[in-house]
Amino acid sequence: MYLKHQVVNSVEMYAWLARFLITRGCLLLVIASSFVPGRGGSRGAGWSGPALHMLTATVSSMERRSSDRRGKVMKHVGRVVAAVLLVFVVAVVWYARAGQAVLMRRVFTNAAGIAGGTAWVRSDKGLFGGPVTAIASLPVKGALVYAGTNEDEIYVSANDGRDWTPLGGSSSGHYVVGIEVDPRANGKVVGKAVYGAGFFLSEDGGQTWKNASRGLGSRSLSCLASPAGSPDILFAGTGDAGLFVSRDGGRSWSRTGRKDLGDRIAAVDASRDGRTVYAGTQETGLFVSRDGGGTWNAIVLPFGSQPMVMGIDIDPADELHVAVTVSGGGTGLSKDGGRTWFISRKGSLPSDCAAVQFLPDGAPGLVLGTQSGALYFSADGLDWQLTFQLPDGGHVFGLGRSGMGMLAATSYGVFSSRDGMAWSESSIGITNLTLAGLAASPIDADVLYAATDQGVFRSTDAGISWSRCSESKGIISVLVLQDGRTVLAGTSVGSVLRSVDGGDHWIAVSHSIPGVRVSILASRPAGPTIVYAGTDGGFAVSNDAGLTWELRNIGLVATTPAGSPTPRTEIAAFLPDTATPGTVILSLLGQGLYITKDDGNHWKRLQSSMDTPWIDSLAVDEETDRFYAGTDTKGVYISQDGGATWSRSSSGLSTILSVSGAVNTIAVAPDDIVYAGTQARGVAMSQDDGAIWQRLNSGLPDLDVRCIIVAGGGVFAMTAHGVVRLQTQ
Repeated sequence: MYLKHQVVNSVEMYAWLARFLITRGCLLLVIASSFVPGRGGSRGAGWSGPALHMLTATVSSMERRSSDRRGKVMKHVGRVVAAVLLVFVVAVVWYARAGQAVLMRRVFTNAAGIAGGTAWVRSDKGLFGGPVTAIASLPVKGALVYAGTNEDEIYVSANDGRDWTPLGGSSSGHYVVGIEVDPRANGKVVGKAVYGAGFFLSEDGGQTWKNASRGLGSRSLSCLASPAGSPDILFAGTGDAGLFVSRDGGRSWSRTGRKDLGDRIAAVDASRDGRTVYAGTQETGLFVSRDGGGTWNAIVLPFGSQPMVMGIDIDPADELHVAVTVSGGGTGLSKDGGRTWFISRKGSLPSDCAAVQFLPDGAPGLVLGTQSGALYFSADGLDWQLTFQLPDGGHVFGLGRSGMGMLAATSYGVFSSRDGMAWSESSIGITNLTLAGLAASPIDADVLYAATDQGVFRSTDAGISWSRCSESKGIISVLVLQDGRTVLAGTSVGSVLRSVDGGDHWIAVSHSIPGVRVSILASRPAGPTIVYAGTDGGFAVSNDAGLTWELRNIGLVATTPAGSPTPRTEIAAFLPDTATPGTVILSLLGQGLYITKDDGNHWKRLQSSMDTPWIDSLAVDEETDRFYAGTDTKGVYISQDGGATWSRSSSGLSTILSVSGAVNTIAVAPDDIVYAGTQARGVAMSQDDGAIWQRLNSGLPDLDVRCIIVAGGGVFAMTAHGVVRLQTQ
């Protein structure tokens, strides 16, 4: 930044000097010309002869000197600009190749002032599941199985999918649409197609990856296939640029079927030798190539108009057997290499079929998965029966054969079946749940509850192990009341789940709850059990421990400029005042702070002294009544007068190269240490009431910290996909 200012100042100085010299030179010429006789006689006294010659020579000399000076100045400016550009290019190249990794390694450490041995340790065994979008293995017993997620995380299983280990290689953050394993290298050479990022190749079993997208006309990959007997050949379909083939193990690509297939490819599969290839499109139906992708011919499926082909599978036991799934519902089965077809009986399948696979080892039967999370089985491809249904919102992304049977990649993790009919969850080790909230029992600090996108999970051993205790639905907040037995969980569908036995049994309550997302739950810290709920539709109160609710939005008015749509009354954060029962301070999304002194019956806007109306978290030190507010871009503010005035206190929360992002959560420990969880820079702690913040990231699995709580003598933090506990020595 200093160098940038120096360059700007130098350029401005030299430009001013050049303008000064040019202006003065022109002025001398004008003065000289005013004394030269014109056509109609003389003007003034006139100059002539040697005097005029001398003046002209002087002006010419000054012009030459001025021109020389300008040339030198511009050369100097050019050198400075070139040097700056060189430094910029070198910095960009360094950051792209190594700098980002260096900076990230530093971010995942503690500040120098933190005591040695202080680190976060994983405390989430059992918090397993989450979307798995692709799965693949070699169809032999004991072969490695690979699973890819919606965030380009890769897991491997050495026991046919019974449990999984994260590989931890670099991630693009996009979802994996296909994985292929080279059988010649015992599963160590793996290729993955990632939507929005391209094709990646690993030669060490997924530990490291390199981009191998040269020749691909698009990064919007939709499917991937490789012949089992010719692993150097790969076919990759895209959603907007057609089908591509690689004949060197994925290191380079070229387009195939440009004239016939169109741009939108949905599915692809190839025979063992790679000679026969089927491609399913979104616009023009099914095509086949019998020369390895050289030429293509359309296949007329018996569904009327050419449907969108969503899934294709060639039976490895008999490659003349081919199955396809199509939009609108139904499957097609061919027993002669695609020349004639049988279709599933009308009404036996829903309209959202997504994937189909033959059973392994020549076993009779097929499995089909749908976009609505159903798994079907058929012995002949004609009649189908529902064998498994994921919870609401479920989705089957793909199917794969393993040495022990079938595997299904779903939005709820991996499921396995030996016969295609009986399915069981098989996601041990896959930590891809989306976590949203954490709560501890006030009676027993070893009992914790986690809000996840697949239900409420409970730990009875201080986070050492977890298990799901509610139905599998999207939970975004959780609260344990003072009795330690009543547990409330806010959902993303406009209801609150309520349990009075510590989470063993639940009922859903939705009457009078505003909005859809119940994102915040809190109770009055003393006195009768009054519970507050903050949603994307306002504020609600329960006087009977969450059994019934009442909307209380009077005075919560969101304002916008004239002509803009009326915003929702969405609650971003709120905080019951421990010193004054009935008083609640609330942050209305993008609107600043409000206060009520009668449990929400009436709200009044607080004239805040903060520089931003975007306040994402609130906390209080119960011993000093000091309030903390976490904002979206301005760090942390502190109030010592009940929220009337605020002062910014964010030293150490961010740097030029590493901004904190939103402060998602703030917690005050009994020893007066304050913890702040940020969206982009992990955890910071303050040991001086928020004056100075220090980085506390050693051991964190990622930097998006959603929630921090203090339970008993422990501090727990929840990131996007995991729970950690602070360990000190």
